[in-house]
Amino acid sequence: MEKDIKEFIVEEAEVTDVFCFQEVYTEARKMFENILTGWNAAYAHKKLSTHADFPLATYVKKDMRLISSETILGDVSGVGLGLYTEIEGKRGTVNICNFYGIAYPVRDGKCDEKLDNPERTLQSKTLIDFFCSLRGPKVIGGDFNLMPDIESIRVFSKNEYVDLIKEWNIQTTRNRLSWEMYPGHKQNYSDYVFVSSDVHTKNFAVPQNEVSDHLPMILDIAD
Repeated sequence: MEKDIKEFIVEEAEVTDVFCFQEVYTEARKMFENILTGWNAAYAHKKLSTHADFPLATYVKKDMRLISSETILGDVSGVGLGLYTEIEGKRGTVNICNFYGIAYPVRDGKCDEKLDNPERTLQSKTLIDFFCSLRGPKVIGGDFNLMPDIESIRVFSKNEYVDLIKEWNIQTTRNRLSWEMYPGHKQNYSDYVFVSSDVHTKNFAVPQNEVSDHLPMILDIAD
């Protein structure tokens, strides 16, 4: 799989301005830095639970300015983690969040099925509140570990974000690797991208490949 990931990133780097990666452990970070030489980078890390310890990384093309970065929910236990980056685009500032949602909140000794609960409600509310005060286009994306038709997802649309998974009729963000990992427990969704109403989406794609057990999400916005 490492060879496939390398080939995918090398190919996409020719036409990509920003990469948002998750589960960026030491070896993966070295690989990304070797491929994306000279790119600006921001990192965040937090142990989410006994089951989850996923560092995040956002890489910005070297001819674009990474103005600032910040963690979201970094000091709150029992919830996920966001890596916020403020980037100077060709027509002004773009605000991006690379978000990983908590995967294993436990209720009565059992893991739930990516449904609403207080932790996930807090995650969504915190993200929306954080971006509320920011000017310019906003993009929030990543592995939310949520099913699509729940309030923790709907709340983004209620706050005037466009759910690109729904808008572009994406049928799944998972693949065979995921389904074989959890036989008898097939889920088609976990990952989402939400954009503010001032983001002009030219194209949004979730290509079918196996560089990960999550499919890549590729967003192309107008300059």
